[in-house]
Amino acid sequence: MEHSNVILVHTRNLLKHDVFNHLNDDLISVIHHRILQSPSKEIDKRLFFKLWRNGDYGLNSMTIQLLQKTNYLLQTFGEPLIEEDFLELAYD
Repeated sequence: MEHSNVILVHTRNLLKHDVFNHLNDDLISVIHHRILQSPSKEIDKRLFFKLWRNGDYGLNSMTIQLLQKTNYLLQTFGEPLIEEDFLELAYD
């Protein structure tokens, strides 16, 4: 799968699982617009990586799995990982 497509698919998955629900509606609209226009042009990976870092991954076990996938993709692209306190999440 092409790198841009992997980023877009993962971002859609994060949106679907409410990882960005804490962000304001205007930013969510911008995200959707970027995803829709992206197939026709090259995406700005840094923008999506920054967005991923602003996600709320502490909601449930599914979002923790999404954080692991996000970190895997960030590592694949040579980006720093997102750090979360997994022990705190496990005992909440």
